[in-house]
Formats: sequence, structure tokens, C-alpha cells
Amino acid sequence: MSEAGPEPPLVYVHLLPDLIPPGALSGGVAVVVDVLRATTMMVHALSAGCVAVIPCGEIDEARRIAAGFPPGEALLAGEREGLPIDGFDLGNSPGSCTPELCRGKTLVMTTTNGTRAILASLDAERVVIGAFPNFAATAQLVHADRRRIHIVCSGTDRFISYEDSLLAGAFARHFKDMGGTLMNDEAEIVSGLWAKIDEAIWYRDGDRAPGEREAGATPLVRYLVRGRGGRRVTELGLVRDIEAAARLNSKEHNHAFELRRDPLRIVPVR
Repeated sequence: MSEAGPEPPLVYVHLLPDLIPPGALSGGVAVVVDVLRATTMMVHALSAGCVAVIPCGEIDEARRIAAGFPPGEALLAGEREGLPIDGFDLGNSPGSCTPELCRGKTLVMTTTNGTRAILASLDAERVVIGAFPNFAATAQLVHADRRRIHIVCSGTDRFISYEDSLLAGAFARHFKDMGGTLMNDEAEIVSGLWAKIDEAIWYRDGDRAPGEREAGATPLVRYLVRGRGGRRVTELGLVRDIEAAARLNSKEHNHAFELRRDPLRIVPVR
């Protein structure tokens, strides 16, 4: 008589940090997403050679932590209302994270939504960082973990965001296809949202329309620009940030990253 296999994962989606029920994350694994742009920025920075990313809730906290590093070993990054912070080394644009700038450095980062969502997820047993560029690596890591899965969307200025809902839906749909059970209405809603567009997202390079191929865009860009966050980034003239966020399973960035504690920092999963 064969032994029963592992229980299928239970999947929850939280569309904003403020909507996480008290104690819900305890014992589970949280996947924090902020498509535009914090978690995408973190994935780029760590893939480019940063040894860690330290998420901070406030600007003064980020400055204090960065000042504690030896000269040249920390980079300050972040934004408020989408704009770079005065005196910081970087804003929140993933494309600014080059190997020449990042290699061997620690990124100390504070953003309006994403870093705060990470800090709001500390009740989870494990916290990982999700973005479209590292979707496959993150999904594989989380599915192998076998704990309850909580996908935490950062939102935009405490409003539910379209782009985070899309990524949450991609994760929820994937875990459902792998035998998982969607446990709340939010998971069902975003899974259904993703199902309506996934054929346009999972593509081969040769499937792009000529105009998209010439512009270097991906099919996902047309969706990421629709929401509040996408419109804001577009108005700021940062369309390249949307293109970076839309590169699903990027060869350069498709690695898994998790939050470690004591001290708090995000690092690659070895």
C-alpha cells in the first residue's frame, strides 16, 4: 500500500497589507509583490550583484542604516509618490541596477508601498519576493515549501492595484494548476483575471506583433499600463520601468529571493 503524497498547498491572496486578517500569515510563506516597482527593483538589484536588500519603512530609517555601513558599501534607493528621494543614490527604476553599480553592495531601500508590504508580512514563517521577471523561480521555491501560501499585494497608496492583482493571479493560477486549493475569494478573483489574459502573456518572441517587436515591448506591457500604478509611472516618463517589470521569466533575473532576519535583509536563495 503506497503512502499518501504531501497535502496540496492552500493558497490565499491579500490584495492590500491592510486587508490581511490578524494572525493569518503565521506559519505560512508570504510572497510579497509590488510589480511597479519595488519588488521588480529588488530582483534586478540582487541579480546584478547586490549582496542584500534592506527594506525600510521610512526615509530617516533608511538613511540611518546606510550610514552604518563602511563608505562605498551601501546604496540608498527609494521613492515617494513615484519620485526619487533627495540625496539618495537611486530611485526605484529597475534598469538603474547595473552590475557595475551593484556588485558587492547592500541596497538600503524605502518605497511608498513595497517595502512597507514586506514589513507588514513579518508574521509569516517565510517571506519571499515575487515579480514577473522571477516568477518561475519564485513559484518553484514556494510550491516546494509545502506551507500555506499567502500572496501579499502592495497596492498603490493603499488602493488595490491592477498590476499586483495580475501577478497574484498568475501565482494563484499556477498553484491551482499544481493541485493547490484557492482558499479565499480574492484568490478566486485574481486567478480568474489572469486566466482571461494568460494566452497573451505566455508567448514566444516570434509571436510578438511587428510593432511590439520594434518597440522592444512584451504583451504584458499593455496590461501593466492600465492601472493606477501604471498610469502614474507612465506620466512620470518611466515607461522603461514598466517594460522591465513586464519581462516574464527573464533569463537574467529569474532567481528566488527571500527575507532573512537578525538582521533583516533580502538575499538570494542558495
